[in-house]
Amino acid sequence: ESPRKRVGVDADTRARLPEVKAIQQTRRLLANARERTRVHTISAAFEALRKQVPCYSYGQKLSKLAILRIACNYILSLAHLAELDYSPDHSSVSFSQCVEQCTRTLQAEGRSKKRKVRQLSFPANHPSLKRII
Repeated sequence: ESPRKRVGVDADTRARLPEVKAIQQTRRLLANARERTRVHTISAAFEALRKQVPCYSYGQKLSKLAILRIACNYILSLAHLAELDYSPDHSSVSFSQCVEQCTRTLQAEGRSKKRKVRQLSFPANHPSLKRII
C-alpha cells in the first residue's frame, strides 16, 4: 500500500478528482467573470453620474465617494430650485447655501486628490527631506 494513499478515499473517488477540480475551476472562472461584469457596470454608472454633476475642472478625477457627495449636494440644490425639501433634517436651507456646499465639496475633493498625488510622488518622510545637522 502506498504511503501517500488518502485515508477514506476509494479508487472511484480518486478517479473523479480531476473532473471535480475542472468543475470547480469552471465555476470560479464564471464567478470571476460575473464579478468583473458587475464592477464594470458600477464603474460605468458612476462615470455617467459624474458627467451629470458639476465638476471643479473638466479633467478632474473624482472618487466614487466624491461623486456621490457632489451628486447629493447637487440634487439638494436642484430640489431647492423646485421648492422641494430633500434635506435630511428638513431644515430648509437657502439655495445659496446649497450651492456653497456643492462648491466646498468640489474644492475639498480637488484638494484631497492633489494632496494624495503629492504624497505619492514625494512623501513627507522621504530621506532627502531630513535636515543635515
